[in-house]
Amino acid sequence: MIKDKIEHLKEELNKYSYQYYVLDNPLISDYEYDKMYSELKELENKYPEYITPDSPTQRVGGLSSSFKEIKHKYRLYSLDNTYSYDELKKWYEKIEKEFNTEIELVCELKIDGLAIALTYTNGYFKQGATRGNGIVGEEITQNLKTIKAIPLKLFEEADVEVRGEIYMPITSFEKLNKNMEKPFANPRNAAAGSLRQLDSSITAQRDLSMFSYTAIIEKAEYNPKTHYESIEYIKELGFKTNPNIRLVKNIEEAIEFCKEWENKRFELDYATDGVVIKVNNLAYQKELGFTSRAPKWATAFKFPPEEISTKLIDIEIGVGKTGAVTPVAILEPIQIGGSIVSRASLHNFDEINRLDIRIGDRVLIKKAAEIIPKVIKVIDTPEHEHLKKYQIPEKCPECSAKLEEREGEVNLYCSNEQCPSVIKAKLEYWVSKEAMDMDNIGPSIISQLYSKGLIKTPVDFYKLKETDLLNLDLIKEKSASNIYNSIQNSKNRPLSRFITGLSIRHVGKETAEILTSEYPSINALQNASIEDLSNIDGIGEKIAESIYKYFRNEENIKMIEEFEELGFEFTNNSMPQKSTEFTGKTFVLTGTMNSMTRDEASDIIKQRGGKVSSSVSKKTSYVIVGENPGSKLEKAKNLGVIILKEEEFLKLIGDHNEKEL
Repeated sequence: MIKDKIEHLKEELNKYSYQYYVLDNPLISDYEYDKMYSELKELENKYPEYITPDSPTQRVGGLSSSFKEIKHKYRLYSLDNTYSYDELKKWYEKIEKEFNTEIELVCELKIDGLAIALTYTNGYFKQGATRGNGIVGEEITQNLKTIKAIPLKLFEEADVEVRGEIYMPITSFEKLNKNMEKPFANPRNAAAGSLRQLDSSITAQRDLSMFSYTAIIEKAEYNPKTHYESIEYIKELGFKTNPNIRLVKNIEEAIEFCKEWENKRFELDYATDGVVIKVNNLAYQKELGFTSRAPKWATAFKFPPEEISTKLIDIEIGVGKTGAVTPVAILEPIQIGGSIVSRASLHNFDEINRLDIRIGDRVLIKKAAEIIPKVIKVIDTPEHEHLKKYQIPEKCPECSAKLEEREGEVNLYCSNEQCPSVIKAKLEYWVSKEAMDMDNIGPSIISQLYSKGLIKTPVDFYKLKETDLLNLDLIKEKSASNIYNSIQNSKNRPLSRFITGLSIRHVGKETAEILTSEYPSINALQNASIEDLSNIDGIGEKIAESIYKYFRNEENIKMIEEFEELGFEFTNNSMPQKSTEFTGKTFVLTGTMNSMTRDEASDIIKQRGGKVSSSVSKKTSYVIVGENPGSKLEKAKNLGVIILKEEEFLKLIGDHNEKEL
């Protein structure tokens, strides 16, 4: 039968593709593969009713007009970094003390690529998304289907979300750049640019691959107990995993692994900038949990940075959104870490004095992974003494206002709150991906809008008309429409993104997320006292004071009122509060729960007005205990904190099956 013939061809082609792209073990020639592929394609064209999502012919699609935002079902966290073996040991000792035993670890090479999340239902690839900010990413399913290391159908009918790193092999990168009018700076940029093509056939030509490194399993035949077992399991499902993974008994063995790969990594055909070290026991991982940005059970050891010398041509002064004046080194362009570098950080003027940096010096530059290049020393040459010493500016380069010092800080600041550079920097931050994420609006457009007197504060963006945009240089009707729609669409961003965009001193996106988990509306946050804010985990007194002052500034109050008049609701739509029965109560969760995950339990508590903390203290109201609790249980007993077993917690919240989530 035709259907059976098509099924046979699909199975054979998927098997050969897996052997070639995942196992690096080709079983047939390219000619034989292409012949079978052509036969399958011809049959599917004649009998389209037999085309299925797992067919090799479905890997290349057509054009997409844009990539839609998608909220991750499970958050993708960042990793904390360590740069010395002493820091690694301290991280490990803290975990070892928590469980009072030697902790087994898994060491993996840190691939310099792009993190993605793949969703499979009943074994079929359903959706793929970029990491984005960890909470919201871009849906790029069709482009990911073109990557042959990503299976369209698993070897098991599992419901699973697999995380991985998309990368471009170095040899492929070098080959691609030879044919590019504007070459990519490094393999990571090439991979990113290839993944974001609106035409997936272009992505298919770019020779991308993926290493899978973890999975969240919802339904499967097997439920791993350790991280190492989970890696073996996703390999069995059909994913490509990095072969250079090692299970070690302790931190000393982990450090040996790091030392081994510090130079050996240059033999690989892909870029790697460090080693990711994870606690192997999954129950321990749950017990340790997360900070606001990263897992406590994992860290990344970064390899020592590359260093290279070049000439310092000039020192440029920049003014940021806080008014901080920052010197930037303008360099004779050099290649370092796979990128062309022509600018580097000088940090502050104290650093210039300390290093005695002078324009015309030969300086040593270093760059580590994604960290901005920086000048680390002046190379001793006979010419150095004949160069003019650098004079620290006394006035702002933008508005000529006096530069001032602030107590306890090394930076100099522009004393003019209305400095054009400060205002424009705040506006640029407002439209950035981290904040309100307005596509098509960059520094040049903001500069034009500001110079024409059309915008001065973020609220002014929402007063613009398309005719205002048409008056800008090089802006045609379509561009004006795109910019206008981008502004209007940003009204739907979560409250945390809005607070991030306000540029409150010391408040970035992670702090904004903490604030919105405590305060469901902007009005609640405005009315918070310094004491209330200081009591929030992750918010210190300095940050609390900054937030309190911001919402008592007359200009800021007026701007918030204008936003309200324009229809902004300022509420946290991600998790509405349904009652206040736990208001003023702080909960700590420990151990594994059977009826729900700890994240689900946390959400139920927050929806009822309670707070969830990661540590036990005298202020803790309840400690909820699941299976295999850790040291938090003992601490709760010592402090006399009320301890609730899982069934007691369920009685406290009532029937959790009423879908509080």
